[in-house]
Amino acid sequence: MNIAADRLPDQLARGLAPLYVVVGDEPLAAQEASDAIRAAARAAGHSERNVYTVQGRYNWQSIFAGGDNLSLFAERRLTEIRVPSGKPGVDGAKALEAYAARLPADTLTLISLPGLDWKAMKSRWFTTLAAAGVVVEARPIERAQLPAWIDRRLARQDLRADRAVLEFLADQVEGNLLAAQQEVDKLALLLPAGAYDSTGALAPSGSESFRAVTLADVEHAVVDVSRLEADALADALYTGDGARFAQIVTDLRDAGEAVPAILWQVASAVGLLLRLKSAVTQGESLSGLMRTLWGRDKQRAPQIERAVKRLGLAQVETALADLALIDRQAKGLERVGDPWDTLLRVGMNLAQPVGNGKS
Repeated sequence: MNIAADRLPDQLARGLAPLYVVVGDEPLAAQEASDAIRAAARAAGHSERNVYTVQGRYNWQSIFAGGDNLSLFAERRLTEIRVPSGKPGVDGAKALEAYAARLPADTLTLISLPGLDWKAMKSRWFTTLAAAGVVVEARPIERAQLPAWIDRRLARQDLRADRAVLEFLADQVEGNLLAAQQEVDKLALLLPAGAYDSTGALAPSGSESFRAVTLADVEHAVVDVSRLEADALADALYTGDGARFAQIVTDLRDAGEAVPAILWQVASAVGLLLRLKSAVTQGESLSGLMRTLWGRDKQRAPQIERAVKRLGLAQVETALADLALIDRQAKGLERVGDPWDTLLRVGMNLAQPVGNGKS
C-alpha cells in the first residue's frame, strides 16, 4: 500500500503494519514520517531498536542475524534499515526480497530510502517491500499547495493568517519545508499569547481562541533564506571550494540563521552526488546520468559531473552520515559536538583535489 506522508497519522491510528518504507527526497516529510513511526512503535511496546545503515559493500546477513536473535529483556523491537543511495545492489535486492518474505516476529521494520526513479519503483525488490507493508511517499510540496500546507502548520500553533500572509510566507520559503516549519515555530514564539480576532484585537471572553498573524508580523519575523547564499553553498560543494563554503557557513551562522534552514540545501547536493556516484560505481554511464538532470541542477551539470569524477563514493557516504549527525545535533538529540562545526567538516571533506575520486 502506498500513501502520502500526510496520510500516515490516519494509517497509524488504524494499527501498525509490520513494515514501513519511507521513500522520497523531501527531508522534512521523510523525517516527520520516520519520527511518527518510531513514536508509534514505542507506544506499542517496541522498546528495543536496531539501526543498519547500508554503505558500500554491506554484509546483509547481519540484518538477518539481528532479526533472529531476540532480546531477553525486550519482547518487541524496531529494526531500521537505511539505504542512503537508494541502490541496494544485486545482493541487497535479493536480501530485501527475502527479508520481506519472512519478516521477523515481534518486530516493526522501518526502511528509509531517498527518492527513487520509476524504474526502481517498479523493481522486484521494491514491489516486494510494498506488498509486505506500507510505502510512505515523502513528496515535495508544489508551490500551489504551499499556502494551504503553511496554513495547517500555523493552525497547530493556534495561529491564523489570511491569504495574503500565506502567499508572502510561501514566497519566502518556496521549496524549503524545513525553513517554512522554522518560520512557523518562530511566529508561535514571537506573537503574544491569548485570543485575538482577525483584526489583531483582543477577542471577547469565551470566543474561539487563536492568534491572528498579520502581514506586518510576518515581514518583521520572517527571515528570507537567501537563494543566492543557498546556491553558493551548493556551488562550493560541487567545485570543492572549501574556503568559499566555510565563508558562507560562517556568514550564515553570524547572521543568526538556524541550521535546519540551510541543511536541506547541503543535503540535496550531497544526496544528488551520492545517487550519481553510486550509479556510476554500478556501471551506469555518467554522461547519460547527466542528461537526466533538470532545473537548477541541469544548469550546474558541468560542475556536478566534475564533482562525481573527483569524489570517491566513501567520501560522499561519509558526508551524508555527517548530515544526519548535524540533524541530531540541531535537535538536541546528540549532545556531543556543534552542528555548525560538523557542517564545516562536510564542506572540508568534500573539498578534495581533483583526481581523488576513487571509490
